[in-house]
Amino acid sequence: MHDYIKERTIKIGRCIVETKHTVRTIAKEFGVSKSTVHKDLTERLPEINPDLADQVKHILEYHKSIRHLRGGEATKIKYKKTSSKKREVIAAGKV
Repeated sequence: MHDYIKERTIKIGRCIVETKHTVRTIAKEFGVSKSTVHKDLTERLPEINPDLADQVKHILEYHKSIRHLRGGEATKIKYKKTSSKKREVIAAGKV
């Protein structure tokens, strides 16, 4: 494994433990794909730093346990934005 991959993996692991952000958010911050972040955290990190990997594992399990709630919330916000825009268009048309 290349040194830059090891460094990135440890940085991502520390970042997720400190911030408790999702894999998607971490991927945007580091400029890599979700798949890369997930592979770094689940496959590479246990080989490099087992203690940090254990902490990360608990956070990932928590995120997995509430993902159905997050998805519902995102959809709710999406439709609120869409419906408010429709109201604005309708109101502008009546004036």
